[in-house]
Amino acid sequence: MSLNVGSYKFLAESSQMDFAGRLMLNHLGNQLLNAAGIHAEECGFGMNFLNKNHYTWVLSRLALECSEYPTQNEWFYIDTWLENVMNFFSKRNFIIRNMNGKIIGYARSVWSMIDMSSRNPVNLANLGDGIIYDYLAAEQECPIDGPSKINIKAKTPVQSSSVQYTDVDINGHCNSMHYIERMLNLISIDLLKTRRIKRFEISYHSEALYGDLLDNYYELDISDNKHLFEIRKHLTNEVTCKAKFFFGEIE
Repeated sequence: MSLNVGSYKFLAESSQMDFAGRLMLNHLGNQLLNAAGIHAEECGFGMNFLNKNHYTWVLSRLALECSEYPTQNEWFYIDTWLENVMNFFSKRNFIIRNMNGKIIGYARSVWSMIDMSSRNPVNLANLGDGIIYDYLAAEQECPIDGPSKINIKAKTPVQSSSVQYTDVDINGHCNSMHYIERMLNLISIDLLKTRRIKRFEISYHSEALYGDLLDNYYELDISDNKHLFEIRKHLTNEVTCKAKFFFGEIE
């Protein structure tokens, strides 16, 4: 496998399991981010290089589909590569394989690079004289749809909670996977017992910082069996992220 495609091995640890012995979505998401970070480091545009220039990567959108999830103490593999690079965004895809090499999931993501001082996006062509363009692997297949538009009609929050110490990551804002934890905790436990998350999408719109009070909105679209979420800052009503979950049969 060329350097343009990274492949990394992870362990589904006991502490990352749900009550059914499946790797929780937020922990799988964390390992996708870890794979992306390792691959970027190997290619020369990872966090160590970016931080020296006061830049950092931030996740903008993610779409994930899984036919099954890694189970307790199972090793699994994540392949990742860059599909495309635009001025201010890059598209990175993933394949998830079980310990036997069987493909059990795919993911598509969109990333931006921001200036850590101004928090504004940075043109990716300025990154190491355009080094990122040398590592595209557009020929790799990722046969799922990318993230789509998310609309939610709910007007009243179902829960509010503050961003606390354990929510904040190295970029100084609420970790992208911690939003997913908030959403999962609003879904019926009976649904999570009997169904699996077949597809998940999330889009990030603004940062939430330590101490921010967040309002969580939740809506079930019965016609499409779609669970919709939106998280807003309580003081400004600014949207931090939106997401939707689709559930399927447990295989």
